[in-house]
Amino acid sequence: MKFAAFDPVTLGLGAANIGLSAWAANKADRTRREVADAEMRAAGDQLKWQTALARETAKGGLASDIGNRVFSATIAPDLEAYRQKEAAMFAAGPLGERQLALDVERGRREVGLKGSAEAKQLRQEQRQAELKQTLAARDAQCAGIFGRRAPVDVSTLFV
Repeated sequence: MKFAAFDPVTLGLGAANIGLSAWAANKADRTRREVADAEMRAAGDQLKWQTALARETAKGGLASDIGNRVFSATIAPDLEAYRQKEAAMFAAGPLGERQLALDVERGRREVGLKGSAEAKQLRQEQRQAELKQTLAARDAQCAGIFGRRAPVDVSTLFV
């Protein structure tokens, strides 16, 4: 039996394997460090951009507030005055004419309703009821002094 402890091919392959393994481990370690550095740089960039975004958002809010105040103090009153002027002109012009026409028509309807036979009858009944109450109050006053008198038929009175 031949003892092959140090075969040159096996020895060469083993040494190459050890070298390649060390080189691959070194390369993998370097890659892990580069990835960790890249992650740290990305986190730093993200923090930087978030801070810049927050700062710009605050500036935008201040600018918007300033713009709103300037608008409220300068342009808005002018716009409101213009709107009110336009509304007054519209109310005096087309809307005023329409309102006048509606008022005239409403007046005509009211006169027509007041002149109807039913309305006249209702007014006459109301006046007769008022006259009865007035006569009853006066009769009560006179009855205390002069005594009772004959009842008055209010339907024969002109009301």
